[in-house]
Amino acid sequence: MKKQWVGAGLFLLLLFVASFLIPPFALDPWGLFRPQKIVLIFFALSAVQFFGAALTKALGHRVGALMSGFIGGLLSSTATTVSIAKDSHEVERSQTLRIAALQSSILAMLFETVAFLAAAGGVVALEVVHIHLAILIAITVGLLVILWRRKPQRSHALPPEGKILDLTSTLKLTGFIVLIMAASKAVQLWAGSQGLMLLTFVVSLFEVHGSLISSAQLYASNGIDSAQYEKLVEISLLASYCAKGVLIAAISNSAFRTRALLSLLPAFLFLVFHSFGFIQL
Repeated sequence: MKKQWVGAGLFLLLLFVASFLIPPFALDPWGLFRPQKIVLIFFALSAVQFFGAALTKALGHRVGALMSGFIGGLLSSTATTVSIAKDSHEVERSQTLRIAALQSSILAMLFETVAFLAAAGGVVALEVVHIHLAILIAITVGLLVILWRRKPQRSHALPPEGKILDLTSTLKLTGFIVLIMAASKAVQLWAGSQGLMLLTFVVSLFEVHGSLISSAQLYASNGIDSAQYEKLVEISLLASYCAKGVLIAAISNSAFRTRALLSLLPAFLFLVFHSFGFIQL
């Protein structure tokens, strides 16, 4: 078994190095398929499997689930959502822990959002939306506390021997994400550059951090005012939650689906109500 862990670790290292060596430009003239992005998605999905198994073995199934979700969220919250949703069909494992891992990945995404906005637009840009992010983080942490206190219905079994990395499944998931991202890019090209709000929403479905950075830089350069910037950040985050909800609804187990979607609802409603002026900050 030790050789399998070493082999899986070396494979991840190879993927990580390859992601820097592969050209970042697209294969097609429309910019729909980028080899470097595809390898990074494959790396993120594989890393979620590897670290999930390692942390579960080292820290126990509860802490391991939360930590693997958080690490996966730092790499790619979308890829982590796909991985958790697909894994929900393994009914012998706890759905409560899967939802906790999902929320943990969202928490990582929000922390990254804070860091990226501060880096791209400076403290001034972050100050415009810091209350929004604080509320979303508080909602996520509150849900994690509730889920942590609940007793898991089933034990979270370790991966069977020889299945530390399920490369076939990971390749399928990677293809699924790449196709959705390509479709989003196609919509972006079709919409043109006229509708900034529409473009922001479409791009943020699977590229939320890139969209947030662009908005922060645009605000820092006085390209938009604070009200427009606030709206763009809200739209980006709302699109990210929508994408996660659609992925969960499309590919997860029915027992997991309803509870997972409900766990996304508080943050989603906050963003919707504030966008329409029902909540004033």
